[in-house]
Amino acid sequence: MESTLTEISIPASSQAEAAVLGCCLLEPSCIDDAAMTLVPDDFYDLRHRNLFELILRLRTGGGMVDTITVFQEAKDALTGGLEALGGITYVSSLPDQVGGVAGLPAYVGTVSRKSKLRSLIVTAQQVLSITGRKGDDDDLLEEAQGKLLALLSTDREEGLIPLKDVVRMALDDIEDAFTNQGKVIGIPTGFSYLDKLTTGFKGGDMIVLAARPSQGKTSLALTIAEHVAIDKGISTGFLSLEMTSRSLVKRLLASRAGVDGHNIASGRLAASEIAGLTRTAAEVMKSPLHIDQTGNLSVVQLTAKARHLKYKYGIKFLVIDYLQLMHAKADSRVQEVTKISAAVKAVAKELDIPVLVLSQLSRKVESREGGKPMLSDLRDSGSIEQDADMVMLMCRADENNTVEVDIAKHRNGPCGSIDLEFIPHLTRFKNASYGVDTK
Repeated sequence: MESTLTEISIPASSQAEAAVLGCCLLEPSCIDDAAMTLVPDDFYDLRHRNLFELILRLRTGGGMVDTITVFQEAKDALTGGLEALGGITYVSSLPDQVGGVAGLPAYVGTVSRKSKLRSLIVTAQQVLSITGRKGDDDDLLEEAQGKLLALLSTDREEGLIPLKDVVRMALDDIEDAFTNQGKVIGIPTGFSYLDKLTTGFKGGDMIVLAARPSQGKTSLALTIAEHVAIDKGISTGFLSLEMTSRSLVKRLLASRAGVDGHNIASGRLAASEIAGLTRTAAEVMKSPLHIDQTGNLSVVQLTAKARHLKYKYGIKFLVIDYLQLMHAKADSRVQEVTKISAAVKAVAKELDIPVLVLSQLSRKVESREGGKPMLSDLRDSGSIEQDADMVMLMCRADENNTVEVDIAKHRNGPCGSIDLEFIPHLTRFKNASYGVDTK
């Protein structure tokens, strides 16, 4: 019979905790190394927790850290004095319990893993408590998922990379750019002029594609995703909040096979078109394109799904269609969109992949002479512009199906505008027959 949570023995290693503290008392630099991974609450034994907290306080204050200063500080600062640390004899014995400080990383690792296991037990109990409460099912699920995701995001060393490693990575980027002058070094879009301006979408970047309704945002995003996943074989995720995966794939099949979408809807297909759709279907099925049609995503669900796509399918590019269809708990719409935008950027940074997120523009565009969009037209929150590494604004340039894509913000490169040609009956874009205007 499986054990219940209350029957599970508490994971802890008193020996490893004592060894960490012994190292810290032997060599003050060990305190800094331990503090990179551990906090006082990681110690299960209350004596060890109190002692580590005291050692950190002394180290932060710039004073000596040895048994003598620890004894003096404990008398003055701790409730219970030396007894809160286990007494003079116990603390004095800690340095003698380790043969040297070389084993510190192993001791720290053991303490950290035991602490994470205890956190897992606590989180499991919290999730059980949440699911047992009365309330809205969606709210309960979001709260429970939030607890689990918080547990997965507690690596305290993940943000710190040694400077020498960062310098090497920067030099590698510079060398790649020099070696591939003018070439695409990121994720290619398939549009030559756009790739010339951007040199491809880069890992960690949040790219916003914004337009008013019916300007072709989804079609352009799908054309890019098709090129990345099918033509280049790069694993791609597509979170479709507006269209079902079936509708999206039918549009993709028609577009790629060169079959009028209306013919597919009406069933009026020639034999050659059926043959083309069959060949295209086989090609699409073999591609690393992964579509999720979950609607009304919360920011917690967004993070969970993006991680799932990354770790299970190894995606290197993610498309979200579209930002305003997600939701987050907030007191106002502006605050809600601010949270959503920050979550999208966090996903791009954490997973080190470019995230192309579609966004609506406000109605101000339609009342402006010429109808050309501006960054200030991004709907509901200025945080979208602030969080984005690149913002592309779409608008119809003329009545001949030419669409202008204006790169209005580009944190790591030039701005400029390009023209793309829209093919209505195939709902796809292609390169225009002329150049690019850089700013």
